Amino acid sequence: MGSVSLHEIHQALEKRDVKRAEIILARLLRSDLVTAERAEALVTRARVRLFSGRPDDALADLREAATLAPDVAAAPEFLELRADAHLARFELASVGFADRGDTAQASLDYAMLMELVPSWPNRGWTHYQQARIALSENRTTDAIAHLQQALLNPSTVPALSAYCYERLGFISFFDQRNPTEALAWLDRAVATYPAGQPRVWLAEIHTLRSRVLREARDYTQSLTAADLSLKIAGGCGAAGRDALADAALFAAEVASELAGRERAVIAYVQQFTSASKKPLGIDVTWSRSQELLGDAYLRAGLASEALESYQAALRYNPYHPWELKLYFQIAHCYYQLHEYGRSAHAVNVLLRSADEDEPVLRDFRVHALLGNALYAQGDYANAANAYRAALLCAPEHADGLDGLQTYYHDAMERSE
Repeated sequence: MGSVSLHEIHQALEKRDVKRAEIILARLLRSDLVTAERAEALVTRARVRLFSGRPDDALADLREAATLAPDVAAAPEFLELRADAHLARFELASVGFADRGDTAQASLDYAMLMELVPSWPNRGWTHYQQARIALSENRTTDAIAHLQQALLNPSTVPALSAYCYERLGFISFFDQRNPTEALAWLDRAVATYPAGQPRVWLAEIHTLRSRVLREARDYTQSLTAADLSLKIAGGCGAAGRDALADAALFAAEVASELAGRERAVIAYVQQFTSASKKPLGIDVTWSRSQELLGDAYLRAGLASEALESYQAALRYNPYHPWELKLYFQIAHCYYQLHEYGRSAHAVNVLLRSADEDEPVLRDFRVHALLGNALYAQGDYANAANAYRAALLCAPEHADGLDGLQTYYHDAMERSE
C-alpha cells in the first residue's frame, strides 16, 4: 500500500475524520494493488470501520484479508484488531442478540497475542479489553486483576489509564457498593484523561459521578456533576447528543428530589427531549421523562401541562409499573382543572384496576379525592361512601383528618 495513502489515512484518523479515511481507502482499493498490498488495505479499512462503530464490516474485511494473505492473520496487529472487533460486536448487539461466541473469540485472540508476543507494546490495552470481557461475565475479581495489569503495562492508547480508573470506579459503585471509593477512582479518571481526546467521554464520566453522589445522598453535588456533564456534552455537537440526553434525564431525576426545583426539572426534561429522537412506539425512558415532567408541572400548579405529560407517560409505556399512581395523578389534575366527572372516572379506573392486595386500595388520599370529585358534582351519597372509605384507611394522625371528618358529615347530611 502506498506510503502516501497510508500517511493520509493515519492523519485523517488522528483528526477523527472517518469519512476522509474511507474515501482514501475506497480510491486505494479500486487501484491496481498486488495481493499483499490489497490485504494491508483491507486491514486498514477494518480499523477505520471499527473506529466508526461498524464491527461487522470490520470483521468482513479481516476475513477477506486473511483469505488473500493467510500470513497476515498471524500478525499481532491483526490479532488485536480482530479481538477488538469481536468484543465491539458483542457490546453493540441489540438486547437479546449478543453472541458469547464473540467474547470467546476475542479472549482467544488476546491470549494468543500475549503468548506469541510477550513484549507487545500495547499489552496494557490487551489487559483492559480482557477486563471488560470479565466484567461482561460477572468475573469481578478477574476484571480487577486485568485492570491492575493494564495500569502496569505499556500501551499505545493515550487514555488507557483513565479508562482503567473509570472501570475500577464502575466496579466499586455497582459491584462493591462503595460510593466513596468509586468517587476516588472516577476523580482520578477525570484527572488523567489526556487533553485532545474526545471530550464526550468526560461527559459520560461526570454523569456516572452524578449517579454515585446521588447514591451517597449528596443531591446538590450530584446535580453539579450532572450540570458539568451537560455543559461538556453540549459542546461536542452531534457526538455529544446521547451523552447530553443521558445527563439531562438523570439531572431531572436528581432535581425532582430537591424542594423548589420544579422549573429546573422542566428545563432538564426539555433538554432530554430535544437531544433524543422522539420514539414511534413504546419507550420506557421517554415514559419516565414525561412522568418527571408531570410531577414538576403539578407541583408548579400547572395542572393542564401535568395532565398532558402523565397521559404521554402512559402512552409511551402502557405497562408502566406505577400505572395506578399515574391514574391518581391524572385524577388530581382533572380535579384541579374543575373537571370533576373525569376526575372521579380516573379514580374509579384506578380502583377497578387494582388487585385486592394493592396498597393503593388502602390509600386514604385516593378515596378522599374521589369523595371531593363526587361532592363537587352534587353526588353526596356516593361522596359520603368515599369519605367513609378514606376515614377507614387513614392513619391515626394523618394530615387533614379533621377536614375529612367534616366533609364526611356534611356529605351525609346533604344526602339525607
